[in-house]
Amino acid sequence: MSCDARRWPLTDQVWRQFGQFDLVMERTGVDPVFAARKAAGTAIAQARNTCLVCHRQKQCRFLLEQNEADTIMAFCPNAGFFDSCRQREPCKNSGCGV
Repeated sequence: MSCDARRWPLTDQVWRQFGQFDLVMERTGVDPVFAARKAAGTAIAQARNTCLVCHRQKQCRFLLEQNEADTIMAFCPNAGFFDSCRQREPCKNSGCGV
């Protein structure tokens, strides 16, 4: 008996959505390491699950194709997660309250 991922009809959809999720993270400036570590990994797992069942996947994909990733944040249920994980500009002067 061979292990054939095609036996589960949603396999392609899941991998496509995960790729789209990763692309949104990249295009919106999310720090992937920070996102993966947030809440010991549970925050990103929950965000991926939210993306997987989102009813606006087609609109999201279209906006990504048009290089309009920031527009996605207006309706994305994961916008708060993405925003909290965005890469911040490093402090370039000594007066940064660190």
